[in-house]
Amino acid sequence: MNTGTNARANYSDFLGLSFGQMTDKLAEEVPNKEALVFGDQRITYSQFGESIRKMGMALKRLGMKKGDRVGVLFPNCPEFFYIKQGILYVGGVFISLSTRYRKFEITYMMKHAGAKFMLCVEEYMGTNFVNLLDGIRSELPEMKTIIIKGNNVPDWAQGFDEVVQLGQEIDEKELMADPPRSNDVCSILYTSGSTGTPKGVMHTHHSLMWDSTRVCERLRVGPDDVFLMMLPCSHIFASFVLYTNAVMGRSKIVIMENFEAGEALRLQESEKVSVLYGVPTMFTLMLTHPEFERFDLTSNRTGYMSGASCPVELVRAVTQKMHCNISAAYGMSEADCITITEYEDDEYIKSGTAGRPIRGLDLKIVDKDRIQVDVGQVGEIAVRGDNLFVGYYKQKELTKTSFDSEGFFYTGDLGKLDENGRLIVAGRKKEMIIRGGFNLYPAEVEEQIALLEKVQHVAVVGVPDQTLGEKICACIVPVSGHQVHPDEIIQFCKENLANFKVPDFVEIMESFPMTTTEKIQKYRIKEQMAEKYRDE
Repeated sequence: MNTGTNARANYSDFLGLSFGQMTDKLAEEVPNKEALVFGDQRITYSQFGESIRKMGMALKRLGMKKGDRVGVLFPNCPEFFYIKQGILYVGGVFISLSTRYRKFEITYMMKHAGAKFMLCVEEYMGTNFVNLLDGIRSELPEMKTIIIKGNNVPDWAQGFDEVVQLGQEIDEKELMADPPRSNDVCSILYTSGSTGTPKGVMHTHHSLMWDSTRVCERLRVGPDDVFLMMLPCSHIFASFVLYTNAVMGRSKIVIMENFEAGEALRLQESEKVSVLYGVPTMFTLMLTHPEFERFDLTSNRTGYMSGASCPVELVRAVTQKMHCNISAAYGMSEADCITITEYEDDEYIKSGTAGRPIRGLDLKIVDKDRIQVDVGQVGEIAVRGDNLFVGYYKQKELTKTSFDSEGFFYTGDLGKLDENGRLIVAGRKKEMIIRGGFNLYPAEVEEQIALLEKVQHVAVVGVPDQTLGEKICACIVPVSGHQVHPDEIIQFCKENLANFKVPDFVEIMESFPMTTTEKIQKYRIKEQMAEKYRDE
């Protein structure tokens, strides 16, 4: 195991900077050090910085102004980061769109954000996004320009390669006119709400960088480190947490286009990876890969596991078999990392707790009246710190009720603190399902299924699964006199929702258990489905 004695970087010198200023600082400090590796491409910090600046220049010449919201739908690749960081360099607001998204999610997010620009691949993993966008662009009145990367660019869009050419000759005065400041909003991260409609979480350059400095401290990140990006770039865990942690440490990032356990193991060996960020499912799949034993993983040093519970057996196996002194953490889109275990913590602490709050963050546990409870007592987790988002976009009332007068944000998650100040998460937000590290609310799926005329009632619940953590079960009560087949529900969801939101099981029922006030007793349905699909 890599013992973690590598030199550490100075993280705090990035505080007060924008992401654009960070780009310039890194290009000046470590110009010849490799920043990104993707297949045969090996990109230095100097080359990376120049590509970011050129992208920013191109977007400015295309008409993008400071504060404009920009949607990005790209898979994992260097271009994703040129685009994202180019947007941030010139003061745009980055909005990440998953390649798993379909019509409902893309339309809602782009329309709600009032996005003026969108950059998108033509096709990916069997989905033609040009056709999809052609069907929804009339519903996006504020969209000025859609940029497509691919061979078939329609006349209503601009080609990515042609747009890139706009920035090849940089005019410093033009590029640096009206630059973003540290406290400007730089991203709107859409996260699902309990009502089923996504919420736009607004983060500033400062909130994301402040959080990153604290995580880097815990993981002892430095210039000798090599990060493996197994996570999708569209997720905050990769696009901001891993990315910012890595470049803040002047480290190297090896990018995987898609996670595949065998390829992840091969890259750990060939690229001498030292830091792994992922969800428990990824580590389980690597450990159970049939050729696991043949890979040399001794370069691994540490990592960050989040997104679901971390069983002690998994933590032990990652530590001993993968030579990775993994840390367990608790976080959310509204605050990034909130707590994380210490480098020296044992496997029982890492599996049984989410660690202590990051430096400078205040955390308390409160009852239903928001009064602080005693150590060991379960209540709602409330946090206060510079890493907090600045509000939900276009939802002032929700923002107001989520904070108190002292600046504490109320997460909606349940937990307790042990006698050593470590957080034990007791329950997730209301009914949220965590499937393979992806968070989703049942209401998102329910609202889509309810559009079908033959469906009278629908209830979506999570059922336990050893590999994914949870699977999705959609329970349906058909309209009287009609029949509903599970396959048509699944097909409908595949056409309208991201694939990680598509139910694994569909249960057709005659009726639901109800309260005296005719409310569906979801907990009873969940218990029934957990028992039925326990071994599926």
